[in-house]
Amino acid sequence: MTSPIRTSTTPRTARDSRTARDSRISSGARSATRAPDVRRSRLGGDPRSQQPTSVRLTRRGRLVAFMASVAALGAVIVGAGQVAGASAEPGGGEPSVVVVQAGETLWGIAQEVAPGSDPRGVVQQIRRMNDLGTAPIVPGQSIVVPVAG
Repeated sequence: MTSPIRTSTTPRTARDSRTARDSRISSGARSATRAPDVRRSRLGGDPRSQQPTSVRLTRRGRLVAFMASVAALGAVIVGAGQVAGASAEPGGGEPSVVVVQAGETLWGIAQEVAPGSDPRGVVQQIRRMNDLGTAPIVPGQSIVVPVAG
């Protein structure tokens, strides 16, 4: 005798197939054998990583960014002031000519020409203006000196 084949007159629904599958898989194994996310595999990665990201600053972040820009602006202003101060050498006016007298030194001439300035800088400027290098000055020599400004 053969067993009769049962045929159902009602079609199987998706719920019925899920129930049958779920009964075969234990609850612990169910999470390990999960079907891959279709969206993830189709887009080539996490769908959230595909969205353009923008920087959102908090109140503290805005304060830090503002203070950094103020500090950078201050550094630019200070640097510009130092460059301007370095280029303004002592006696920045029109140069004049001095005839060296007996016993005079560049140091003494620098003190006479720019009394409020450091004589070392004025001596270097006189040496540059006259291409003296380390050569000594002699009485009767005409040298160009900066005018006190």
